[in-house]
Amino acid sequence: MTDQPLVHYASRTDVGMRRAANQDSLTVRLCSEYEEWTQCGHLFVVADGMGGHSVGDLASRIAVESLPLAYFKMDVTSLSERLAGALRAANRSINDKARENPEFADMGTTCTALSLSSEGAYIGHVGDSRAYRVRDGIIQQLSFDHSLQWEMIRQGRATMGNVDMLHPRNVITRCLGPDQNVVIDVEGPFDVRAGDQFVLCSDGLTGHVSDREIGAVASSVPPAEASRLLVNLANCRGGADNITVVVAHVERYPVITESVVDGPQTTQPPAGKKTEAKKSGHILSRTASVVFAVLATAGLVFLLLGKKYYGLLLICPALILVFVQMIISTSRNTEEKVTDETLGTAQPESRSGDVPAVRSPYRSAASAVSSEFLEFLAEAQSELTQAAKENGWAVDFESLSDVQRQTVAALNQNKPDRCVRLRAKAIDSLMKELYAKTRRN
Repeated sequence: MTDQPLVHYASRTDVGMRRAANQDSLTVRLCSEYEEWTQCGHLFVVADGMGGHSVGDLASRIAVESLPLAYFKMDVTSLSERLAGALRAANRSINDKARENPEFADMGTTCTALSLSSEGAYIGHVGDSRAYRVRDGIIQQLSFDHSLQWEMIRQGRATMGNVDMLHPRNVITRCLGPDQNVVIDVEGPFDVRAGDQFVLCSDGLTGHVSDREIGAVASSVPPAEASRLLVNLANCRGGADNITVVVAHVERYPVITESVVDGPQTTQPPAGKKTEAKKSGHILSRTASVVFAVLATAGLVFLLLGKKYYGLLLICPALILVFVQMIISTSRNTEEKVTDETLGTAQPESRSGDVPAVRSPYRSAASAVSSEFLEFLAEAQSELTQAAKENGWAVDFESLSDVQRQTVAALNQNKPDRCVRLRAKAIDSLMKELYAKTRRN
């Protein structure tokens, strides 16, 4: 097959509601030739300059400019090498620039890059800007947050439920720029199918919009409308940071070769170890049951024969055996519960020391449009409409009323995707006026 995939995408970057400057950057490079696509793949990049570092906006711009240049010129045999090498080249470019001028010292940026090629989807990333895949009503986070919170969870020192109480947010553990050498994570290859949506974004989006909501928006409206709605939702909830999002919809994709594995091959557990552990647990349980049955039966026989001493002598160990088995079972269930609360799927092998390895996708959530999400969109539109009336915004209220009627009709017809699309249109018209009023200076 020599047909390239058909991928529609849209991107949007916004300063947010509280920042004076936008330190986020993005770039998209689609291949024009089939041969280039097979060797390199379409490239999508998001970078978030570090606000705590000097001139983070410069760092993110250097990243999105230097990374594609290195990516498409590199002479390597695999996509994973190409992505890792391009990210290292971007790191060197930022670091070299910083050493030229003391004012640029310690500038840095996150960077997440997605490649869609004949090998499948690869993610190369440093920092906490994220990459998602939405498919069949599920959104999966394909990238690992290089942040203090996620590292603590990975090491078992916190869970998703209590990490906010134990460790601060927005503290990243690595980024491009400050050091000459940086550890690059490459995830993949992931299977790509027609109908998939991929989302890349900075933490300005994920700080306000949940995975479920990102998945619901990406899967229910086209990329251009999805990118606008996601930015608008983040700003409706405060817009505390710059917001950048790229939404790519795969409409057609060549069949991926069988060598593609849906997940990173480097973090797979050794074959059979997990199965053997489970099997040994089942054998122990069956053995304990047999021993209990024999002891209990013999003890009852002695009791019936009037030999209480021998009967109790056999029944007591049987009861102790049951008690021990209950403790083991409780311990195993607790361990499994802790594993479920950590990121991804804990594996018996570790990357380094005693830290358990995890495997992408690291988190998954349902992405279907829920009634709660539709209610939130309705409330957001209502509150924005009320603000427009009170402040005399130049808004076509008759058009908004018509959208409201269409949305109610779509809801009655059980068409949630159409509801989202209509609400997105209304919210976008209102937010444009809000931006005009609040960003004149």
